[in-house]
Amino acid sequence: MPSRRLFLGLPLVMAAAAARAQPATPPIFAAGAVKHAVEEVLAPLGAGAPAAAFDTVGALRDRILGGERPQFTLLSAEAIAALSARGLVPADGVVEIGRTGVALGAPAGRPVPDIATPEAFRAALLAAESIAYADPARGATAGRHVAAVIARLGLTEALAPKLRLVRFGVEGVEMASRGEVALAFSQATEIIDRPGVQLVGLLPDALQLWTIYRAAVVQDGPEARRLLALFGTEAGRAAFARIGFRPG
Repeated sequence: MPSRRLFLGLPLVMAAAAARAQPATPPIFAAGAVKHAVEEVLAPLGAGAPAAAFDTVGALRDRILGGERPQFTLLSAEAIAALSARGLVPADGVVEIGRTGVALGAPAGRPVPDIATPEAFRAALLAAESIAYADPARGATAGRHVAAVIARLGLTEALAPKLRLVRFGVEGVEMASRGEVALAFSQATEIIDRPGVQLVGLLPDALQLWTIYRAAVVQDGPEARRLLALFGTEAGRAAFARIGFRPG
């Protein structure tokens, strides 16, 4: 009988152990485009700063739609709208951060190409030894747009050998900062004022995608509301402006 009780209790023990092994959902989900501003805003909180998970807009949106519940999230307006449509964001729990465009970064100190016109931009891509951008399959806003632009310019086959797909745009920018790629696409806010990287420029107007980003409460409560207020302070707005966010 004792062995039978032990056997019957084993699934409960295993379930409890599995639950303990599951990583807790961080209080903040934030897209790569806002990463550096989020880190700046949270820095004064020191050890008391809430943890943040950074990833592509699509990956974080899908985690929330799939059942994860951070207290607070910073994503594109389109993703926030998708969460709102499912009743996951309170109507009074959203603030606009601003907009950013897709840009090119390059290792600091190197000559940069002219990308002012679609023709110059196309020539720059053909001349580059290597190019990094976020994998469109992971829901990266800039990555999806870059893939579409490359196809639109008829360069899909020509550029294939030199493309380096990364999990999200920040990683491509970091590769450029280490000199591992000649060019890296990402949102401009992931490139501006980053050590070891220079902003080559925004995509030409005819090829550009402007994306509005918003901050939103997900798991409503005092802490989520404090975060919403924190990112809406003058210091919070200044942090976003410093990395290139413009009024929506």
